[in-house]
Amino acid sequence: MSLLGFVSFLIMLPKEYRLKRMKDFEILFKEGSFVASDLVTAKIWKINPEKYPKRKYSQADLKIGFVAGLKVSKIAVSRNRIKRQMREIVRLLLREEKIRPGFMLAFVAKPAAVGQDYAGLEKSILAILRQARLLK
Repeated sequence: MSLLGFVSFLIMLPKEYRLKRMKDFEILFKEGSFVASDLVTAKIWKINPEKYPKRKYSQADLKIGFVAGLKVSKIAVSRNRIKRQMREIVRLLLREEKIRPGFMLAFVAKPAAVGQDYAGLEKSILAILRQARLLK
């Protein structure tokens, strides 16, 4: 593994927190509720294992996804930068164990997020988590 690969491995969101499957995103967007701020919107669902027994969800799970659609920017570099910044903000919060488990979250970037700095996105994500009462 190259040094660059090793460094990116260290700063990735841990696997157990990743929301990866399309079916999980569909469930989240069907069942969850929106919480918005100026730069980011979040779709949040309190995990209910009885509702989807085949998915093997548990109350201790915390699954997080990041979305930056074409409406945000037609330039992939901009969309990927926003997602990387959001992912890093959440990764640091998880490392400090500041987010309550038992939820599925998807952070959806708004067009206003293009060109914003890290501090602006961080403020927006923290506002969402406070509003949804997900911060410990």
